[in-house]
Amino acid sequence: MDVRSKQLIQEHLQKEDVQERILQNIHRGRDEATVTISRAAELFGITENKLRDWEEYGILHPLRPGGPKGRRLYTPTELDKLAIIRELINAGYAANDIPTDIYKLWHAIRTPRDAVQTNEHAEQILNHYLHTPTTEPSINQRIAQARTTVFWNYFVSHVLHMALKLICEDFLNTTAGLILPLSPTTTSDRIQRVEDVETLGESLVGWLSQHGTSHALLTTRPWFQYSSDFRVEALQAMRSASTRANQAANKTMIILQREMSPLTLSSEVVETVCNLLNPLYEEVTLTRACLGTGMRDTSDSATDFYTSMNHDDAILNGLADMIVHLGGHNASGEARWRFCWILLPRTASQPATMSNLTLRAHNQAASSPTKSAFTALDKHANYLYIRALQSRHILYEPNIPTTDAQSMVRDLDIPLRSALAMPLSGEDGVPLGVLYVASHFQDAFTQHDQRLLRILARMIEELLKTYTIRKQSTRHLTEILKNPEVVDALFENFGSENDFNRDVEAILQQIQTLATRQSPDEPQGDKVLSFIALDIDKYNSLAHKYGDRLARNLTREVGLRVQEQIRTFFREYPDCQLYHIYADRFFILLKNTSLEQAREHAERLRMGAMGPYKLDALRVYAEQQIRTESVVEMTDVSIRLGITAYEYPKLAEILREHIPEYALPEVRSIITSALDVALVKGQIEGGNVVVTWDYDQRNFIRWSPLKHK
Repeated sequence: MDVRSKQLIQEHLQKEDVQERILQNIHRGRDEATVTISRAAELFGITENKLRDWEEYGILHPLRPGGPKGRRLYTPTELDKLAIIRELINAGYAANDIPTDIYKLWHAIRTPRDAVQTNEHAEQILNHYLHTPTTEPSINQRIAQARTTVFWNYFVSHVLHMALKLICEDFLNTTAGLILPLSPTTTSDRIQRVEDVETLGESLVGWLSQHGTSHALLTTRPWFQYSSDFRVEALQAMRSASTRANQAANKTMIILQREMSPLTLSSEVVETVCNLLNPLYEEVTLTRACLGTGMRDTSDSATDFYTSMNHDDAILNGLADMIVHLGGHNASGEARWRFCWILLPRTASQPATMSNLTLRAHNQAASSPTKSAFTALDKHANYLYIRALQSRHILYEPNIPTTDAQSMVRDLDIPLRSALAMPLSGEDGVPLGVLYVASHFQDAFTQHDQRLLRILARMIEELLKTYTIRKQSTRHLTEILKNPEVVDALFENFGSENDFNRDVEAILQQIQTLATRQSPDEPQGDKVLSFIALDIDKYNSLAHKYGDRLARNLTREVGLRVQEQIRTFFREYPDCQLYHIYADRFFILLKNTSLEQAREHAERLRMGAMGPYKLDALRVYAEQQIRTESVVEMTDVSIRLGITAYEYPKLAEILREHIPEYALPEVRSIITSALDVALVKGQIEGGNVVVTWDYDQRNFIRWSPLKHK
């Protein structure tokens, strides 16, 4: 049975007349039918063989008091199923289209209708299932409500993902899951087989697929269509004696592929997983609100921290709250950790390593400074979070002197006695910011606490990187509509390979059209089409040495210099254009330019393109201002050039050699391939050369500079 058939059946069963007919059959079945197979077949007009077949399909489950060979007895539930099946058969569905859980599907559809008369809440469910109009909150109310749940949606899915990754780190490309029973009375003691997990009742399920995608589900009962594919293990069997999160350890079940080798987890992994999962057991109501049945509004967070307004981010603030919560309490019931700060650069244009930080998120329970008040503190290099940022290490002060504590947060009047600062890792190891957690108790951070905070820091890092990517992906959207071919705006002032192909084929089209109108013996003129190709010498070595970003910026600077030379020295060719083909390669198209003239122009370009070059190594966007502190001067830059030239009669001859439908792209490909060969020849010659086609030798030769004998 496919998913589409089940969906069609569900739609059919939702029809008013269909439900009435099924109810009439159900009542008649309960009033008149006996429980023998012959009477059941007679009542619903079905042969006994069909009833037996449906039993084999798993749709029916009659009682067999006398054992496998005993007489079949049909309970009222089985007769209810027959009433539903009878309707579906009459509607044209085949037996193999009917799902084995058809009775549950029927009750999921019908139960809200039956309960509406006695239960006020049932009216809301009925409205949902039948899509009838109902009063709902306003748009701004729904947005506000979605904001309150956006953190929990994020936290649940990411905590389950992190926990599964920790558990399966030694197993590549595997499928695994976690089942968290949410009933306060449920334990995992009686679960021995995968089939037994159905008895756990309402559960939160985390699932990790082989391809790395993770899922978070809330189900009324966890079960598998093919339970033989998996095995089940209890997390408590691997629990260390020091685990504080007893609820998670006593309940959580691990689902593994049956063929996986035995799972052995260290006490550090088990303890960290238990502490990560424990909040999910504590907030069952919130989990139901986020993942349960019914209407769900989507809130897609992508806060821009660097606008003029001081925006609060619900997910970051929620993570700060969760970190303080996970710190737990001491014997007297006091929270072990007082506050949590997430510190990020004040402006996007300056790296975090410049210590130019500001407070972007903090826990809500404790008093925290405003962003404007906190900015006065970020220049003091003796602060723990500044030292952690610049050292790239977690720094921990288990016993802060009173004088240091007071000078650091004098405006807060918080008696700090221990603190921990953790850099948030960004691209290439450059930190994004700092996670700072403090306590008014001494020695408040154990080795286990540091492990837990490292996992939570990874979640913060992922969130910040996601926000950055989303911000970049929505930049200059209207520019995309104006020029959809331009992806990297740094090269938008150059023609592209698409432009080159179109321009060349347009010229070839003119030649082809002209040739068809003239007789073969008629003179076609002395027009010549010339091409110059250029590459940057040792480009791959430069990219390996300085990185792709600097190599990209160098390519642009070389292109701009060549473009300026074309404007200056190629004034007699107003249609001459520079095309950026890919990486460091450029093409120049010259109409009515002889081979000798193209050689002179190429040599002039070679001399003018030689270094030095000064460029911003960190530049990303064209509109960014050049920062003097990141300017790099490169003096050993040179280019190699290749030249080809074709007389119009020769191009007309080559065009006639190909099928007219494919002639234009074929000849254009011949032209570009020849330019590639010329550049390879220039590379063999050691670079910083001009290589040209020679008519006499019918080959590419080195033109300039000449080799010294």
